[in-house]
This record gives sequence, C-alpha cells and structure tokens, in this order.
Amino acid sequence: MSARMILLIVDALGWELAGRDAGFAPALTQRRRIETILGFSSGALPTLFSGRMPQEHGRWLMYRRASRGTPFAGFEWTRRLPARIRRSATLARALTRAVGARGVRGYFHLYEVPRWLLPQFDLAERDDLFRPAGLPVDMLWDTFERRALRWRGWNWRTPESENFAALERRAASGDESVLVCYTPDLDALLHREGSGGPGVRAALDRYTELVARLARPAAGATPWIYLLSDHGMVDVRATTDVMARLERLKVSWPDDYLAFFDSTMARFWWRTPSARREVETALADCPGGRWLDPATLAREGVLFPDHDYGESVFLLDPGVLMVPSFMGTSPLRAMHGYDPGHPDMAAVLLSNRPVPERVRHLREVRGFLESELEAMLAEAA
Repeated sequence: MSARMILLIVDALGWELAGRDAGFAPALTQRRRIETILGFSSGALPTLFSGRMPQEHGRWLMYRRASRGTPFAGFEWTRRLPARIRRSATLARALTRAVGARGVRGYFHLYEVPRWLLPQFDLAERDDLFRPAGLPVDMLWDTFERRALRWRGWNWRTPESENFAALERRAASGDESVLVCYTPDLDALLHREGSGGPGVRAALDRYTELVARLARPAAGATPWIYLLSDHGMVDVRATTDVMARLERLKVSWPDDYLAFFDSTMARFWWRTPSARREVETALADCPGGRWLDPATLAREGVLFPDHDYGESVFLLDPGVLMVPSFMGTSPLRAMHGYDPGHPDMAAVLLSNRPVPERVRHLREVRGFLESELEAMLAEAA
C-alpha cells in the first residue's frame, strides 16, 4: 500500500486551545480553524461526518420531544418511587439497560433528566453514528462501504488507551486504506478541569506524541494524517438558575408547558399561549442569556419545521452555565454549546496534507476528506 489515511477525531479540541502551545502536534503543519455549529457533539459530529447541517441530517441535541414513539415509554412509574431511589445510580443503570434492550445503538446518557418525565422525550441518536447507515443521510462511512474500502474505526465504546494502541498497531502492520479513531476523553477532562487543567495539558502532550509516532513512514510511505475536532470549549465564569426563576411563575412544567433544560440552553414546547407569554417575559430580562429568534435558528441550521427540538430556545452567553439543569446539578469548569461565533468554540483541522482555503466549517470537512481519499486512491493505482 502506497498511502493510508488516518483520521484522529478528538472531541472538544478547540482552535484556541490547540494554538496555545506552539509544540502541539508539530508533524501536522497544515492548520485550519473550523467553525462549528450551535449545540453539542450530538449535532456537530453528524455534521462533520455527513457534510450537512442539523436541520438536514435531523440531529441537533441529545433529547428531543417524543412525537413518533420513544424508547422511554412506560417510565412514568418512576414518579411513585422515593426521591432517593429516583436519583440513584442503580435506577439509572437499570433504565439505561432497558433503553438499550429496546434497540437504541447510539450514544446517550440519562444525566439528571427526571426519570418520570423521560416518556415525554425521545433520543435523537437511535442508531450508531460511527457505522454506515447511522444517519438518514449519507455519511463518510457510507462512502467507504460503496467504494469497498478496507477500513477500521474505534470510538467511545472502548477506552482511549486501548483505541490508541490498536490504532498504532494497525497503522504499522494493517492493510486498511483508512483508519478512524474518535476519543471523547479531552471533552470530559475539560469539563472537570477547565482549559488550564493538568490533565488537559497531559492529554495534549499525549496526542502530540501519538501523532509523532503515527507520522513515521510505514512500508515506505508516510500516512496522510488528519487531526479533527467537532467543537471547542469555553471556561465557565458564572452560573445561573433558570429553573428557580421559572418556579416563581403561575405557570409550571410539564402541565402548562414542556421544557428541557440543557447545560447552556432551555427549550420549550407550549401548551397554552399564556404560558408562553409568562415564560418568555420572565426570561427576557434574565442576565446572561437571550431568546433565539427564527432567523437566528435558520442561520445556524437548526430551524426544524416540526419543532421537535423546541418551539422556543433560550441560549446562555458563552461562559455562563445553567445550574441546576437536566444535564447536572453541580458546576463544571468548562462547557460548550454556546454561540458558535465565540473564539473558544471553534474546532480544528490539522494535517500533514494541504488543506484548501475553502474548508472553513464543519460541513465542508467531509467533502475535503473525500477529495483526499480520491487523490490517495489515484496515487495508489
């Protein structure tokens, strides 16, 4: 084999974070700041893999309103349990296993979503995003299958250390044309430590060392390496309690409106016009956040006609964290899911191959990688 593509996808590796150290991955001299989408990995990764925006590939946030069935059907009974049991890890594990047994193959977490409220929601990622046909639209993996390429991938289902070791072994002696490795470990570290944490520094050093080893010529050829991410991360500077502000109103969820409280945004489905007026007025003067109008949602590619992800969306300012939320009850050191225009939200594309100037957004990366694949195959012919 004259060449091989290696795709290393590091969740939450931001452009600003990667650029703070001039010694980060020096083997990858081609460096491009990549604009991300509004939201989290649940929408960003599908955009990276498909080249389409969320309203085209259908996935934006982990949870959406249940409208066509839900894997959480029947979980209402949990409301009768004592509060300590509802909050227990034992119940969470049991419910998670039940959802998996109902055919969900994608990534999900119950977090702190009220267990009795789960039947009101559905999971966007029912299928495995890292396999062919994992989206209702075409992905990079589907191209690999159509071309009958030998390829191998590793993702969040196995530990980072095992994945990296397997990646190196196959890079040295495997016969695959493409190797793909995704790791979420940096994302978790940034949440716990913030961008200046010692674990974050160690992880960046680890990735630099891995890239250096992968970049060594094998069988007389230097691999074509692409270090990618889906978004960056913003250090948290303040918290706000949106749920407490809403508790003071005459209307409440889920009777007067349905709500989902993500870590950086609150999403609403209205049952009555009066509930909408009260909530929108109450949050209009909430410091550290703003309502997103339809034009903004359309510009960000997240205006869904069926409103499964929310009829109204309240977004927090970069660096402000919603505590408590359905995602957690304790503050974190860093978070994503903010306005994609914030500098710390930008993703990266680093490579030892030329990257065209036109590649500036997540949705443009797949097309670039497929053109690289064609060039590699032509060189090998």
